[in-house]
Amino acid sequence: MSVLGVWMWPQSVRIHGAQRVAARCSRAGITDICFLTKGLAGTTSHLSRIAPHCCERDLLRELIDAAHPLGIRVHAWLTSASDEHYKLLHPHSGRCHYTRGKDKGLISLTDAGYQAYMQNVIAELCREYEIDGLHLDYIRYNHLLYGWAEEDVSRYAAAGADPARLRRLMDDTFLGDAPDALRIFDAFRAGDASALALARARRADVTGFASALIAPARAAKEDLIISAALMPEGAYDDTAFSDLHYGQNYDDAAALYDCALPMAYSKAYEKDSSWVRAVADGTLRRGLRTIMGLHAYEGGTGPSLQEDADALCGAAVDGICLFREGAFAMAFSTGRELCLCNTLDAPITAIRADESDSLITPANPILPGTEARVALPHVPHTLRIYTDKAEACVWLTRR
Repeated sequence: MSVLGVWMWPQSVRIHGAQRVAARCSRAGITDICFLTKGLAGTTSHLSRIAPHCCERDLLRELIDAAHPLGIRVHAWLTSASDEHYKLLHPHSGRCHYTRGKDKGLISLTDAGYQAYMQNVIAELCREYEIDGLHLDYIRYNHLLYGWAEEDVSRYAAAGADPARLRRLMDDTFLGDAPDALRIFDAFRAGDASALALARARRADVTGFASALIAPARAAKEDLIISAALMPEGAYDDTAFSDLHYGQNYDDAAALYDCALPMAYSKAYEKDSSWVRAVADGTLRRGLRTIMGLHAYEGGTGPSLQEDADALCGAAVDGICLFREGAFAMAFSTGRELCLCNTLDAPITAIRADESDSLITPANPILPGTEARVALPHVPHTLRIYTDKAEACVWLTRR
C-alpha cells in the first residue's frame, strides 16, 4: 500500500503550528493529508474572498508550505452539502426533513445557487493554492427522512414514483404507532416501482451535485486528485440502504472520482476487521481505486486499528486513511525504545506493549502536545495507551 493518509481538522495547525504538525506526520510515514478546508459551519481555513473564514490566519497556506517540502500531499477537504452560514443567508436553499421542514444547516443538493457558490469556492482554491487533491465529504443525502420539499417530491414523481405510494411507505417506515424500519427498504428489494424510482432520483441528485463541484476543479487542474469519503454501505451487495438513505451508489462513484475513501469505521459500526476487509473488497469490485478510511478516534484502540490495517494485507487497495489526526497518538518504535507523541487533548498516563505485558506507568504523564521516550520490555507488535479517563487510540510506526 502506497498511501498512508490522515483527515485533519484546522485546529491542529492553528494550535500546534504547521511545521510541527507536518514534521510529526512525516515521521509517521504519512503521505497525504485531507485538510478540512470548508467545514459544516461554512467557514474556511483559507483566506477565501467568497466564503467566511474560521480564523484570521491562512491555515491551508501554512500547511501546504510545511507539508510539500516533506513530500506530503495536501487535499482540500470540503463538507460539500452542509453549510450553516449559507443556509442562514439563504433559508430557501435548505434540505427539507419529512416532518420538520428545513431544520438544519443542510443544503438541497439541487439548489442551483449553492452549486454556483461552491463552484466559485473550488475554482478559487484551485487557482490560488497548490492543493494536490479535492476531497469531497457529505456528498450525499444524510438520511432518507431528508429531501422532501415539494420540488423534491415532484422530481421523484418525474422519475416514475407515485407520490401517494411514497408517502405510505415513508409513514409505515418511520411514523405511526408501530413503524416498520425495513418497510421501504424491503419494497426496494422486492422491485417496487416507486421505491426504485425514488432511489434513481436521489442517485441522480447526488451525481449531479458532485459533477457540478468536480467540473471547475478539472478545468483548473487536470492532474488534481478528486476523491470522496463514502458511506461504507455502498460496498454491500444489497444497496437498498445506500441508494435510498444516501443516494450514494458506488457504481456512480466509479465514474466520478479518481479514488474512493470508504469510511469503514469498525467500532462505530460495532464490527470487526473482517468487515473492514469486506467493505474494501466490495469497493474494489465496483472498479474504484480504494483508500480505506479506518477508525482512529474515540472507541478505537491501538490493537483495533492495527487489526483493521492488517486485514487489508493482500487486498488491492492503494492505502489507508486514518480518521482523524489529533484523535489518536503517534508512537515511533526503534527496537525496544518507544517515542510516544501525544496529539490528544488529555495526558497519557499508562502504556501497555502487547496484550500479555504489564502496564507501564511513565514517571510523569505525557502532556498534550509533548512527547516522551519509554523503554519497553521487547519490540512491540501492538500498543495500548491510556489517559486518566479511558483507553485511547494510537498509531504505531516501527523503524
